[in-house]
Amino acid sequence: VGSYFDEGLRRSVIFWGQAFPIYLHYEFVHQFTKGEADHIIEREFDKLHDKYALVAKDLTLQLRGFYLKTAQLCSTIDGTGTVPPQYMAWCTQMQDEVPTPFAPGEARKLVEESLGKPIEEVFEWWDDDPCGSASIGQVHRARLRDGTEVAIKIQYPGIERKFRSDLSNIIRFCQLAMPQHVKPLREIEKAFMTEFDYQGEAKNLLDVSENLMKDWGDRVCVPKPVLSLCTKTVLTMEYLPGEPLLKALRRRLRSLAEAQGTTPEKLEQDFRDRLAGGEHDLVKLEDEASRMRWLIGLSKARELAVNTLKIAYNFTLGLFTRPFHVAWIEHPLNIAEIITLLLEVHGHEIFVDGVFNGDPHPGNVLLMPDGRLGLIDYGQVKRLPIEVRQTYAKLIIALSEDDKDEIVRLWLHEMDQRSKTDNKTIAYKLACFWHDRNTPDIVGDYNLHTFLESLEKEDPVVRVNEDYVMAARVSVLMRGFGNMMGLQLRVAPYWRPIAEQFLQTHPISTNNS
Repeated sequence: VGSYFDEGLRRSVIFWGQAFPIYLHYEFVHQFTKGEADHIIEREFDKLHDKYALVAKDLTLQLRGFYLKTAQLCSTIDGTGTVPPQYMAWCTQMQDEVPTPFAPGEARKLVEESLGKPIEEVFEWWDDDPCGSASIGQVHRARLRDGTEVAIKIQYPGIERKFRSDLSNIIRFCQLAMPQHVKPLREIEKAFMTEFDYQGEAKNLLDVSENLMKDWGDRVCVPKPVLSLCTKTVLTMEYLPGEPLLKALRRRLRSLAEAQGTTPEKLEQDFRDRLAGGEHDLVKLEDEASRMRWLIGLSKARELAVNTLKIAYNFTLGLFTRPFHVAWIEHPLNIAEIITLLLEVHGHEIFVDGVFNGDPHPGNVLLMPDGRLGLIDYGQVKRLPIEVRQTYAKLIIALSEDDKDEIVRLWLHEMDQRSKTDNKTIAYKLACFWHDRNTPDIVGDYNLHTFLESLEKEDPVVRVNEDYVMAARVSVLMRGFGNMMGLQLRVAPYWRPIAEQFLQTHPISTNNS
């Protein structure tokens, strides 16, 4: 008990000693620049971002825990203007470039202690270098005695205590500085606590894999656990070859830029400019996916034709002269198609299966060599009973139709999401923001933080129904994929067909309507 309080006190002192003065400096500049021209405010805040961005990075890597998880979440809202670019630059790195806190050989020792057997007795081969490191644990590759390639996730010692301490600090900080975030954080805290039971995660993997692979096995893959080699702190599962989706996108972008004689930044900006502005609904995203399929197909055909001619020349006239260089490039991924697939799969998990991953951030999606998406990390799985799914399906349909009266009725009365005065306009905006979109018609000129802050000041939230918190988180994270690609998405139009089909197979009785 003493060590728990010592650790918690140490982390509290570090957090408050470094984070609170930064907050006070920002708040001082905020008050000092009130009424000034926009360019002056932007200039003054840019100075603060330049001064504190790397300080915040160092603090995050020093404390890790929930602060690292928060940085990963922040990286998913790139393109919304909420997170300044000075901070976003390093938050994005936290998706798949987190340094390991383990000393050499420490991971091996922890696995042996947890399984009660020497590594050599269980594994034919073990890689001491981690293939991934995150906020709660890190992953190593190995091969079982029967030749099966596996990934072993090892929980950092004492990480659960650190998370609890971190969340307490964050909640106290928000009570002081950002009260609108307190109630959602308390609900998220409950969900996070499930991440520390790897045996529970093994069951989640088994359930989700069995559910998804029946209908989606040709497009996605969820690793199956090796239950006999799973404990509370060690999770052994099927190894999925591939690389994090964002890393694959960046690598292919570099390859394409080199072939076109430009820069990855220029290509990415061209893509964002083409899609920027306004609301991108289902049809627009489908149109973009079709357009990309056509362009990729045309590029491949052109490349094949050119290289065929080069090869023919090299084996004829090229035998006597200087041959042509034959090069094959990696073509860009169809981003719109990938986002559509992720939206549909997670909609299927929520409505059809009632078992879904509450933390589908970009670092948890792999691009596999066979073209499928690998979906990993099922520590935060939420299970929804049928009656909750029925209510949520009705909300998604109402959001898709923008039926304001029905949205407000469902939000206040069936979902029991309450505020101090139950202001209908605010109820409508909250439902739209958490479960469908954060487009200008909802958030106006605010960024996400100031938008929620303004609503909280006008009509403070007094009750958050925990049944819907994780579904809201999935909606926000799905939009995060779009944000990073320059797409401003709505989620409801994608989930509506799945919601309608669910209600057809699970009709609501008149007693419950």
